Amino acid sequence: MDFHTNFCTFAFQLMIFVYNNKKMMKKILFGLYVLIGLGSCSPTSTKIELTDISNMDTSDFVDIPLKITQKTETDTSYVCIAKAIYKSDTLGIQVSLKKGIRAGIVGGNMDNVFLNGGIAIHSIGIESDQLVSAMATLYGIDSQENQMRNDNITFTCANLNQKNVDYSKGEYSFKIFMESEDDYAELYINFDFTNQLIYFNEKDMEYRKGVIDYLTKN
Repeated sequence: MDFHTNFCTFAFQLMIFVYNNKKMMKKILFGLYVLIGLGSCSPTSTKIELTDISNMDTSDFVDIPLKITQKTETDTSYVCIAKAIYKSDTLGIQVSLKKGIRAGIVGGNMDNVFLNGGIAIHSIGIESDQLVSAMATLYGIDSQENQMRNDNITFTCANLNQKNVDYSKGEYSFKIFMESEDDYAELYINFDFTNQLIYFNEKDMEYRKGVIDYLTKN
């Protein structure tokens, strides 16, 4: 047999196979279609736009907004990674908020105001060092040591909220106390879960040096 005869015989046998196995071929073709579709579609991701604090007004209180880029939970806390941009640097820090926080102020009474271990912060490396350095610059503090301490810093905090914390939405305000042998400072850490933001807000300008010293001391 010549090539033409062999080819015609193969084509005829293939037609018979397809005719007798229509359902099987449909499944095979559908599977190939799905695989081709998956292979041709590149995965998409939503880009999180970080807050830019490069041109912040520092003539009054310095309030630093950080965008929540990641949120996980443990048995006891919600753990957030929050970041911002300052000039050419990316700033970042890990902030944990205790679970099950009820209203601190109820009917004018301070029922659950003080939370032991309510908030904790932790360095995430160079981005946290850059956050402390940016804070020192914005505060007008001439600090020689701008490397953030690398231990887990847990705070007793004042719960300034008149409603229970909903960790998926709403705005909540806390005041942390930074106490050491050499200094004392206070700082507001506020959460805006609706807009996925964490704020490091000044309590008082006189605490600026104390805040930087506390965040950099090991």
